[in-house]
Amino acid sequence: MRTVGDAGMSIDDQVTRTAAQFGPEFDPTVLTLAMTLYRTMAVFDRAHAAELAPHDINLVQFNVISVLNRAATPMTMGDLAQAVSVRPGNLTSVVDGLVKRGLVERELNPNDRRSFLVRVSRAGEKFLAAFLPGHWRYLDGLAGGLSARQRGQLTTLLNRLAQSVQDAEARTAAAADGEAPLVAAGAGPA
Repeated sequence: MRTVGDAGMSIDDQVTRTAAQFGPEFDPTVLTLAMTLYRTMAVFDRAHAAELAPHDINLVQFNVISVLNRAATPMTMGDLAQAVSVRPGNLTSVVDGLVKRGLVERELNPNDRRSFLVRVSRAGEKFLAAFLPGHWRYLDGLAGGLSARQRGQLTTLLNRLAQSVQDAEARTAAAADGEAPLVAAGAGPA
């Protein structure tokens, strides 16, 4: 039962309680990792939202403009959705809003009339040119508690975690389809 004051429990306290509830088979490192990752992303998202709020833009919109700005050619909505890790159906309203603000442009794909190509507009490029130098300093400040080496290590570990999640999703999908489980390179038996 939850008592007054439990809302401020540390991750370690919560994991200890869960481990006591589920016994010796429970691996507390998985829950600690998940909770730490969620809390870190929440703090990071709040910091980004605060930085972007004066520009009346949210993190997904900023990611869309940034990805399009780095792209060598206009992107399909499907490719853009994958690049910013957003479901294609959710991306449509984001792109609609950016088109209305003049930050991106959308046109019919001449190679596939059923799809659209999206590119950053001149106004989007101008916004990024003014915003990004301060943004890089802001990000550096957010990660200021980590050395360059630690930043690299964390990036490597997060990429491994992302791959692990994708591999697990593929195994789950394969099992649901009745296929043999997939084993990722370097992974143990599924």
